[in-house]
Amino acid sequence: MGFMDKFKDFADKAGDSVMKGVKSASDGAKKLQEKTNLKREISTLETGVKDAFIEIGKKFYEANPDSEEYAELYQIINDNNAKISGLKDQLAALDDKAACPSCGASIAKDAKFCDKCGAKIEFPAEAEVQPTKFCSECGEPISEDSKFCEKCGASTEEKTENSESL
Repeated sequence: MGFMDKFKDFADKAGDSVMKGVKSASDGAKKLQEKTNLKREISTLETGVKDAFIEIGKKFYEANPDSEEYAELYQIINDNNAKISGLKDQLAALDDKAACPSCGASIAKDAKFCDKCGAKIEFPAEAEVQPTKFCSECGEPISEDSKFCEKCGASTEEKTENSESL
């Protein structure tokens, strides 16, 4: 066997080896893709099952509001819903918005109807808070915890007999 024959034989073996490697890599990639697809489908189905359980729980909660067996869990739900509502109100206030009393969606403060659920918006009129403390020097209303009047700078501390005699 001559040099060229040996070289051709070596090239054939190397080519076969590369082809086996490519086929193996291709088979591995196909397997990996198939595993990924199966895992994605499993995850989607598990999410569907979880969502169905959640929906069953919501329906049970709504259909059995006086269930003593689940009273502790109902209390957790009610407490958390109240906290969520308060936090949504705070968030809406930061955005200069209000929460829809019907669905909780964030809406413009002057909205007449909710753009999410269509509910008519009737916010209760806010009562005007009357100050309970006035500056003794200028008569300007001041907050209860103020130490000095914002208008004239006078001390708002009550004068006692000891402080007047000093």
